[in-house]
Amino acid sequence: MLHNVPVARILGFLSLASVTLLSWITYDGFRVSAGTLGAGAHIRFALFGIVVVLFTHTMTLFYFVGTGSRIKTVVREHDLQASLADRTRRLKARLFPWLTFTPLVTMAAFIIGGGAHTRMVPGWAHGALALGALGMNLVTTLLAILCLSENVALIEEIDAVLPETAGD
Repeated sequence: MLHNVPVARILGFLSLASVTLLSWITYDGFRVSAGTLGAGAHIRFALFGIVVVLFTHTMTLFYFVGTGSRIKTVVREHDLQASLADRTRRLKARLFPWLTFTPLVTMAAFIIGGGAHTRMVPGWAHGALALGALGMNLVTTLLAILCLSENVALIEEIDAVLPETAGD
């Protein structure tokens, strides 16, 4: 039954949920600086949010590693066009830099937030980094959804040219 789980759709949903969550956290951060929200609530929500964001980016990366490896194997075993395997490489080349650096900037914003809370780091530095992380997460989400869609189409295209007995 697990082969019927729509992993790409789940990852697309998690990506949208992550960027929405990060938007809310960023908004709450500005509410903290305005004095209309306590820092504790922002910190707890940010801790939850960063776990969701990092999980989503990591699982998306592993999804592409796994499907890319399987596509290369199927192309080789069934003597399909090499361009099919090249397409998965191009998808990863487009997405992987974003899936690598966006979590790093997001973690930096979270860590610097601790310094801003203790007044060891200026609040504007945390705010600027948080806005940068939000922007990078938005780009990464849009790119991930596009690449997930293209990857699903590629898999369907490969399935269509495989012989009926390929799955046996």
